[in-house]
Amino acid sequence: MVYTEENIRELILRVLAPPLALFSLQVQNRKNHALIEIELDHLTDKTGSASLEDCETVSRRLKEELDQWGEEFDFTLQVSSAGAERVLRLPEDLIRFQGLLVKLEVPLESGKWDKRLYRLGPVSGDSVELTLYDRKTRHKKNQKSVSMPIAEIRKGNLYLEI
Repeated sequence: MVYTEENIRELILRVLAPPLALFSLQVQNRKNHALIEIELDHLTDKTGSASLEDCETVSRRLKEELDQWGEEFDFTLQVSSAGAERVLRLPEDLIRFQGLLVKLEVPLESGKWDKRLYRLGPVSGDSVELTLYDRKTRHKKNQKSVSMPIAEIRKGNLYLEI
């Protein structure tokens, strides 16, 4: 029997409890074996990062459920956090992570694309307020903000400064 991403997703959603949520799921079926890769989202954590303990608990519970599918179902299960430098889901994550640093791929006047660091400001309609972030000037006040149409943002990630 081939287990689909859909029926594994249903099982995961039954096992997960708030504040944990499914961030991503990939299932690769091979002959008599499936690789199941799960990334968790922690909805109340500042950066959405699930802890190692969260990942272990979910992994144990899922393994118990998957083991009941029968011996013919051989699988490898990988459960991890989406991470503190996760890919942003646009536009909803722009609201969720307001105030945090992000690396966004945005268009330049030349028509080329560039990745730049910004601090996320409020979302208003179809635009987001962004403050260009420069490590040298991070403590200075009066940094200039710009309003950018969300549709012009190609992709982005949360960014942690260490």
